[in-house]
Amino acid sequence: RDFMPFRSVLEVGCAAGANLYKIKQTFPHSDIGGIDWSADAIEEAKRMLPRASILQVGEATDVYISNKGSDLVISDMCYIYLNPRELRKAIKEARRIARLGVIFCEFHSSHWWKRLALKLASGYYAHDYRKEMEKAGFHDIEFHKIKEEEWEGGEPQKTFGYIVTARS
Repeated sequence: RDFMPFRSVLEVGCAAGANLYKIKQTFPHSDIGGIDWSADAIEEAKRMLPRASILQVGEATDVYISNKGSDLVISDMCYIYLNPRELRKAIKEARRIARLGVIFCEFHSSHWWKRLALKLASGYYAHDYRKEMEKAGFHDIEFHKIKEEEWEGGEPQKTFGYIVTARS
């Protein structure tokens, strides 16, 4: 997916900011920001990313950022902790915030029984991102299956790991 040129990125579930650090190295003129529920992680991110536009403690379901406040909204294994109702709120928030679109690295499956089996076996949620993102008003939704050589984590990434992109 080509979201170029972009000027700003907000990561939901940024933890200590490792992804934002790499983005800033690769795109030095971009504004970066993130939210995470962990105050300790945000404090570490502030040390690692002193020039970040926004680093705040918060929830994926209620982001304190203006409408269309970032070109891109990204997530990296953040939504695997959200139940379906929370995910719907989080996706609506991402849609509200993103000017261009979203890039999610998450667990996806269109099969409800596989999603249930994952939840029972691991405690993680996989979601049907096509269905949920279409409901939220995203378009041009694309899926890239994460290959084993791209992610050495084994299961459940091997089965459920996808990069999901969509335009706002």
